[in-house]
Amino acid sequence: MTVFKLKESLDLTVIIVSFNTKDILLDCLTSVYEKTEGMTFEIIVVDNDSNDGTCDTVLQQFPDVRLIQNELNRGFSAANNQGIRESKGRNIALLNPDTKLIENSFYKVFRYFQEHSEFYILGPGIVDSSGKQSPTRLWEDTPQDAALKILGLYDPSMELQKMGAKVAKEAQVISGCCFVIRRELFDEIGLLDENYFLYNEEDDFCRRARKAGRKILFFPETSVQHLLGKSTHQEVHREKVITEAYRSNLYFYSKYYSCFWNCALRLLYKMTFFMGLIRSMFRHLTGSATADDSLSLKTKLLLMSSRER
Repeated sequence: MTVFKLKESLDLTVIIVSFNTKDILLDCLTSVYEKTEGMTFEIIVVDNDSNDGTCDTVLQQFPDVRLIQNELNRGFSAANNQGIRESKGRNIALLNPDTKLIENSFYKVFRYFQEHSEFYILGPGIVDSSGKQSPTRLWEDTPQDAALKILGLYDPSMELQKMGAKVAKEAQVISGCCFVIRRELFDEIGLLDENYFLYNEEDDFCRRARKAGRKILFFPETSVQHLLGKSTHQEVHREKVITEAYRSNLYFYSKYYSCFWNCALRLLYKMTFFMGLIRSMFRHLTGSATADDSLSLKTKLLLMSSRER
């Protein structure tokens, strides 16, 4: 399978997908240019039809950035694939716009890749805005994990303890906010699965890589700052994010879980949506409803099939 031909030999291509994230995107770009030294690199921004002036501002302030402007929101996977096809780097970093480099992380990653050819995907450590280590799941989600998340009982904070010692080690998955991949892996297993509009795409890609016998590394010897959720928690697009996350989960379950768990998790979702609708109706009747009590959204989720758009 040939995804693309190497047009030019750069050490790294950084791909950033943007959607109405102008201010944090500018901070992210500034950090990449200021912190990345000792290697050749390019930055590709793929904009999913932002209406906040992102494209004009990027063109004015960062003329060296290669900007791809979509006329509609194609989703995270499809937009990243556009950038990958246009890339020139031997290694490709998929970077969220709500991240910042706080040191020369990409050079450290590049050097490690040079010295350890057995690894094909690498994820750095992730820290929050205060510099504290963020929990990062390094193992595959189980159906039981999925059930707890649907019920709102999953505790992400336990991931910090489960991660163990903060040393470089092989992992099953890594955080999608900064995801560095050897270019040749795309030729072996293909690009990101575009059935995921938002979420689960990195878990899917890691599973496919491991199935092909390729190793994944968690590399906390360098860290990237992640302003969690700044790129997706936009109130005006809240309904879109929720529905696409739901649809993405259903597709992921059907692709990787048994028929029993696939059906059980879908039923659990429906039961949760139904109970949530009842609670929201009660809150509307008592005048205590909040923004989370949208009856139209809860009804849509309850009735929606995974194939709707």
